[in-house]
Amino acid sequence: MCNVSHGISTMHHAQANAQADYGLQAERKRVLNNKSYIKMAMTGLLLTSGGIAAMSAMADEIRMKNGDVLTGKVIKKFTDKVVFNTKYAGDLQISWTEVEAIKTDEPLTVTLTDRSNIKTPLESFDSGKATIKVVPLDEDGDDKNKQYEEREIALSDLKYINPTPELSGVGVNWTGRINLGGSITQGNTDTTTLRLDGESIARTLNHRLTVAAVVNRATNNGENTQFNNRSSVKLDRFINNKWYVYANNTLENDKFRDIKLRTTTGIGSGYQVYEQPEINLFIEGGLNYVTVNYYDEENEKYPGARWALKYDQRIFGGSTQFFHEHEALLGLDNLDNTLVFTKTGLRFPIINNFNATVQYNLDWARTPADDRKRADSALIFSLGYVWQ
Repeated sequence: MCNVSHGISTMHHAQANAQADYGLQAERKRVLNNKSYIKMAMTGLLLTSGGIAAMSAMADEIRMKNGDVLTGKVIKKFTDKVVFNTKYAGDLQISWTEVEAIKTDEPLTVTLTDRSNIKTPLESFDSGKATIKVVPLDEDGDDKNKQYEEREIALSDLKYINPTPELSGVGVNWTGRINLGGSITQGNTDTTTLRLDGESIARTLNHRLTVAAVVNRATNNGENTQFNNRSSVKLDRFINNKWYVYANNTLENDKFRDIKLRTTTGIGSGYQVYEQPEINLFIEGGLNYVTVNYYDEENEKYPGARWALKYDQRIFGGSTQFFHEHEALLGLDNLDNTLVFTKTGLRFPIINNFNATVQYNLDWARTPADDRKRADSALIFSLGYVWQ
C-alpha cells in the first residue's frame, strides 16, 4: 500500500515538474517573441526615418529673402524667373531677385552672364551667392579626370539654369508646326476644300531662321474656286538680346486675284519685346522691293516700306495659345500699292503634341486687279502637330 502511495506521489511530482517546465518554456518563447517584435519595430522605425532623411537630403532647396524655405527640384531659370517644382504645388515661377540662397543635389547646366557654360551643383554658403565647380562643358576627357575649381559667384551672375540650346549658345533649337484643314461635300453640290500651312524656326544664340508656307485649294462641281500659295523665309541676326537686323523674301501666287507671282524682298530691323515659352512678341520695320507678274494685268515693280508684328501668349493656365500676326507693305511711289496681311486665332491642345486651331485671316489690297475685291477673308478650322 505504501509503495502504491509512493508511486502516485512520484507521478504527481513529475507532472508538476513537467507543467512547470512547460510554463517556463512558454514564458521564454513569449519574451523572445516580444523582443523580436520590438526589434522589427525599431528596425522599421530606423528605416522609415532614414528614408525620410534621405528623401529630405535629396531635395533641392531655395531660401527666399523673406525667410521662406522651399524644397523640391530646380527645373530651369530663364530671364528673371526660376521654375521650381514642388510636390504640393507643382511648378512655381519664382522671381530670381527674391532668392537669397539655393542648393541643388545634382549637377545642373548653367550659363553665366559672361556666356560661359558649366555643369555644376549649386550651394549657397553666403546670402546672395553660390558656390560652383568650374569646368568648361566642351572640355575633353572623362568626368573623373577633370580638374574642378570651386568658385563663389553672385546669384545675379547666373543667367540661365538648364537653358535651351539657343540660350546656351552651343546648339540649335528647332520648333515648328504643321496644320491641315479641309472639307468634302457630295450630293446636290460637290465641293472640296483643302488648306495646308506650316512654319519652322531654327534658333541659335545670335540667329533665327523662319520658313513658312501656306497652300489653299477649293473646287465646286469640278471647277476651281480657290487656288493660291504663299511662302516666306526670313533670317534674323541679333545684335543684342533685343535688337536684330533681318533679311526677308516672300513669294505669292493667287489665280483668282490675277497674281501669277508676287515677289517681295527686303531688309530691316526688329525689336524682340518678349521671347519666352509663355509669351512672344516682336515688331519689325524695313524697306522692301516688290515685283508683281499678273495673268492679265500689266506687270509692275515698286519700292515699299514694311511693318510687321508677331505675338502669341499662353492663356487659361497655359493650355491654350492666342496668336496674332500682321504685315503691312506701303508703296513708297504710290499709296495705292498698299497691302495688309493679318491672322488672329486660338490653338487648343488635344493630346500630346496635337492641337486644333481656329483662326481668322484677312488679306487687303488698296488697289486690286480689275474686277477683283479689295479684301479676302477666311475663317479657318484645322488640326495640327507641334514640335519644340
